[in-house]
Amino acid sequence: MRKIYLYMTTTLDGFIAGPGNELDWMLDTPDKALNDDIVALLRAADGGFLGYPVAQGMIPYWEGVAADPSASPAGRSIADAVNRLRRIIISSRPAELPWHNAELVVARSDDELAAAVARFKRQAGGDLGVPGGVRTAQRFARLGLIDEYVLHVHPVAIGTGKPLFTRKTSLKLVSATTYDCGVMQLRYQPSQPTAEPLPASA
Repeated sequence: MRKIYLYMTTTLDGFIAGPGNELDWMLDTPDKALNDDIVALLRAADGGFLGYPVAQGMIPYWEGVAADPSASPAGRSIADAVNRLRRIIISSRPAELPWHNAELVVARSDDELAAAVARFKRQAGGDLGVPGGVRTAQRFARLGLIDEYVLHVHPVAIGTGKPLFTRKTSLKLVSATTYDCGVMQLRYQPSQPTAEPLPASA
């Protein structure tokens, strides 16, 4: 059965975006080893789940990078890896998809999303990723749909923002890799079923 991997960049204090979805805390220091590992992760997958709002920005962005002769070799290598993925677009309502190699999944409820993910996991093919979108990442994590988390932790704390985990989740460490730029890649697998949601004040 195929596995679902979540790829996410996080702050040291566990946020995947600022309070207003800001991403300006991410390091912009070139690191070939990190870039190569990101490309390898993307190339190991057959497709990726994206929320419709994020897809509207992410897909044109990476298609633009691939077509830009002035883009850096590192950026183009990531763009080529991203653009080859089958795009599984999650939406709460029917929508037109203007992109090639894309499939719409209408999931109005958590049960509908879980059923759709289970259906994709039973299909033949390679593993699938969840490469972006705050709400999509939070929803997959909350519903226990992730088989392995691949977190790129940047050496910066922002104090407040959008967390990946919205409920208590026990994980076991699979591997840890450090890069010269200060980023760490931490890979985790769920160690037990997810607990009840934490109180809003926690």
